[in-house]
Amino acid sequence: MASIAVSRDFDTLSSVYDETREPLEPETVRGLSDFLDQHGIRSLLEVGVGTGRVARPLVDLGVKVVGVDASRGMLGRAVAKGLPYLVRGNAYRLPFPDRSFDATLFVHVLHLLDRPDDGLREAARVSRRAVLAVLDLPPPDASKKPGAEEEPRRILREILAQAGYPDLLRAGPRAKEQEILRNHPPAEVEVLLDREVTEPLSKRIDRIEKRAYRHVLRIPPEVLAAAVAEARARVGNRTVTHRRREAVVRWDLADPGVTAPR
Repeated sequence: MASIAVSRDFDTLSSVYDETREPLEPETVRGLSDFLDQHGIRSLLEVGVGTGRVARPLVDLGVKVVGVDASRGMLGRAVAKGLPYLVRGNAYRLPFPDRSFDATLFVHVLHLLDRPDDGLREAARVSRRAVLAVLDLPPPDASKKPGAEEEPRRILREILAQAGYPDLLRAGPRAKEQEILRNHPPAEVEVLLDREVTEPLSKRIDRIEKRAYRHVLRIPPEVLAAAVAEARARVGNRTVTHRRREAVVRWDLADPGVTAPR
């Protein structure tokens, strides 16, 4: 998506992507579908459609979705789910004429863009009504300290740094997406899901062990295995309860921060 290297990474990740990511809750999908209907959005371009884990349920609810992704591996998974409209392309040069869709949608994708400003402007170019994103929101009372659910990431980061692999697993998607929202305040934010979730801390380690994140693809398997074993010993059988908040945000095309010159 963000570069040739990133698209190649996602070719590799495509084989484990769906099994290591939480599906969108039915409540989130229904809420997003209702939001689209309320704003008169009938045709939607999803940038970074990936394996179709979001597009498929939206199509099942009657939304016309065209998906674009730079990764052949991810698109192959989406094809296998029967999605009818898929195109290989880059977020910075979408292969569509101006104003081709009612809206463009990013779902947990903006944090992958090394040039999010350009991605938003290009999305605005091909849209008639709005640019949208679904992302995780921190709890309204959250402090600046990372939540307890991020403890496995912090532990693994420390272990890998000691093994000679520093600067991995630092800012997660939520932190990067919040920075984008600060730089480009949306016209509207609607919370689709706000729920407490209890899960074992080891669940976060499971995903890293399966090499389900780009950051760990280049770590030698034996180094990662040792780090994972030590992290599991530190975490043990503890669980953590945290709030899962998913929201859709909308940028107006009149916003100069997202609008491309006509």
